[in-house]
Amino acid sequence: MEKKVRVLIVEDEFITLDMLRDYLEQSGYEVSGDAMRADEAIEVLERFDTDIALLDINIKGDKDGIWLAHHIRQHYQIPFIFLTAYSDQETVKRAADINPYGYLVKPFSQADIFTTIEVALKNYAKETYPLQLPEQNWTEGGELLINQSIFIKDQLSYKKIDIADIRYIQAYKNYLEIHLSNQRVVIRATLQRFTGVLPHQYFVQVHRSFVVNVQYVEVINPDNVVIEGQKVPLSKQNKDEFIKKFNFFV
Repeated sequence: MEKKVRVLIVEDEFITLDMLRDYLEQSGYEVSGDAMRADEAIEVLERFDTDIALLDINIKGDKDGIWLAHHIRQHYQIPFIFLTAYSDQETVKRAADINPYGYLVKPFSQADIFTTIEVALKNYAKETYPLQLPEQNWTEGGELLINQSIFIKDQLSYKKIDIADIRYIQAYKNYLEIHLSNQRVVIRATLQRFTGVLPHQYFVQVHRSFVVNVQYVEVINPDNVVIEGQKVPLSKQNKDEFIKKFNFFV
């Protein structure tokens, strides 16, 4: 069965929000969530289960849809479409500066929504056509050393990260959030596949959704560990194997 495209709706008018939800579901899409403010939208985006976002430019709060679009471009790898009741030159220019994948002026029809989403998804797919790497450059199954680095996919490019700089990794379905010393990087991969190339001496699974670098563990509690002030859950199933990595004085 083909997986449905998951759409985030950011719209602060109840009537329009309900209409969009109906249009999307009738067109065969799945609504991953809805929001009326930028912070509510980010909560949905943090689940990493959205494929495309519909953003009303004029939403509630001090951060509008254009700010949210900037945030999506910086932190999430999905396309977005602007929705607006205004077509004045200033609004259009601000929206155009961020290069959205579509722009719809209210009122719009179900056909308008469907066509704009499909075009946006196809244009985004063309942009993200993967760099063809020769087989000898693939990292798959072979374990790296702690002092080595790896290039990971970041939109159209590959970004270098040092293995030793990884603090911990959190899994969200088919996405991973890699926490480094001063940033986080999100990639599309499974936890098992990515950690398969990390040095097992240092990287240990502490929970079904978390792998930590034992070099940065500061505190071990009954149900969590602390890494640079951040609590990471520690499950009963993983605890015995995890504590074997440390020396204790009791």
